[in-house]
Amino acid sequence: MSLRRAIKALGFKDFVKMGFAVATAKKITVPPSPKNESQRRNKVNEVAIIGHDFSQQFEIFPEMVKMIVGVDIAMINILDGKNQFTIGGSGIQVDPLLAMPQKMSICQHALLSPEPLVIPDLSKDDRFAGSHLTKPPTNARFYAGFPLNTPEGLVLGTLCAVHQKPRKLNDDQQRLLKQLAKAVTDQILMRNEQTKLTASQVAAMLGRFVRFAPEGTINELIGFLDFCALGTAPAEIINDLERDGIISKSDGNVTLTQDGNDLKNELRLAGSGYLSNQSKTPSVGNELDELLSKLG
Repeated sequence: MSLRRAIKALGFKDFVKMGFAVATAKKITVPPSPKNESQRRNKVNEVAIIGHDFSQQFEIFPEMVKMIVGVDIAMINILDGKNQFTIGGSGIQVDPLLAMPQKMSICQHALLSPEPLVIPDLSKDDRFAGSHLTKPPTNARFYAGFPLNTPEGLVLGTLCAVHQKPRKLNDDQQRLLKQLAKAVTDQILMRNEQTKLTASQVAAMLGRFVRFAPEGTINELIGFLDFCALGTAPAEIINDLERDGIISKSDGNVTLTQDGNDLKNELRLAGSGYLSNQSKTPSVGNELDELLSKLG
């Protein structure tokens, strides 16, 4: 755990309180590993959600948990077998890059079953009573962890709720939180699939591009896409494309050659017009997503 990140996330006073709680509290009981732990860890790595800040994409779900249950804190936690990362939260400062040792979390116990783990009063549960999470600054009493279950039966983490007073969930609250947990999982998996699709599309486009420009690079491809969309690209990219015979320059105008037009058709960009070269220079790839959407 990064000391600087932890102080920034918790604030100095709460950081000191948390340090004292960890030093003096009873350790949380570590459960046995899930039977499919190896596959579970591989899936967590595959979805590639850890190590990136996607908190704005996920903050709506914890907000809804707070509205439905009326708790102090709601979080989306991903557990990789060693650490727990909070990728979205409400009622708590979220740093998606800050790791907490998994053995110090309650959510580690929610990995064992596809069903929710609901603990009305942590102080009366031998696994968590006297733990650092039941002491200041967290002062947790109630916990509910709804597993993020994948179609393969793997648990990526939890959508969880924490409150400073004991409480229970009624049937409607449990039903809604299960639906939210599924929506969170779907969002994680969809983001991963979109990333794979984009990478596959770029690879296919690059394969077509190098048939016309054998020495072409990914930056040249992106510059070509920008040129087709905007009629301009960085000067060094224009020079490279001219070298490859993709574009030609004459009397201050930059146009596609026959190979350039053939490549444009090959990449299915025929509907995208282009302008003569202007002095402005866009950021490379600023139209990539739009152009990728036109691929079959």
